[in-house]
Amino acid sequence: MRILVTNDDGYTAPGLVVVASALRGAGHDVVVGAPLAERSGSGSSLGTIEDGSSIPVTETTLPELDDTPVFALDCPPALATVAFCAGAFGPPPDFVVSGINEGHNTGRSILFSSTVGAVLAAQVAGIGGLAVSSGFAPYHRYDTAATVTERLIAQLVDADTTRLSLNVNVPDVDYDDLRGIQACALGTKSMFTLRVSRADDAMILNRDTRQSGFSAGTDSACVAEGFVAVTALRGIEAANTPLEKMFAERNLLRGVGTEMPCTP
Repeated sequence: MRILVTNDDGYTAPGLVVVASALRGAGHDVVVGAPLAERSGSGSSLGTIEDGSSIPVTETTLPELDDTPVFALDCPPALATVAFCAGAFGPPPDFVVSGINEGHNTGRSILFSSTVGAVLAAQVAGIGGLAVSSGFAPYHRYDTAATVTERLIAQLVDADTTRLSLNVNVPDVDYDDLRGIQACALGTKSMFTLRVSRADDAMILNRDTRQSGFSAGTDSACVAEGFVAVTALRGIEAANTPLEKMFAERNLLRGVGTEMPCTP
């Protein structure tokens, strides 16, 4: 299977190298297309979309990945993913792996995650993917997360479900010490939070991590308890039935049926 490996930490990030190497070892056709530098927190942003914009691209290789083609793009990972899925860098991928991210992406803060944003961008082309995250340094275990990624993809292939888009968070333990894998709900609390403060003419960001206080059955709780947490991503699917029901019950449609006019 042809797999695009991307991330938001830059094309030379250790997590990307480890997972790309594991996927190569499993026999996949791997191509790397990732930001030139760190682009964390950009969500599914494409960056500039001005007509005629020129995005710098560097074609290179990485010693750890032998002859694997590597493209470093000066843009967020979502735009890189859109470009690869559109066939701008050869045959479109069959699947996208975004990561391995340094820092778990759980709870509602995945809205800001550009690791997750890359997989959501692949949905536009109908291509599935995994957004894979581990903990922050020095506790991160990219080796464990890479093994989970390889085996989860194998299961998706066997089940013919490679069009799924999944957010995967892996505990920082040996693979053999994982307690299992669980399909989890998105939590209200993430495993890290940002504190924002003012300082004269600046805004200071501080990052704090959490290991407890999560609701049972959520992604954050599962990781804290030693399970691989898997959450389905439905970023561009519409679920209008509850909305239509509310409009009908409150008589908000005023006789126009289920289609509302779109005039300004």
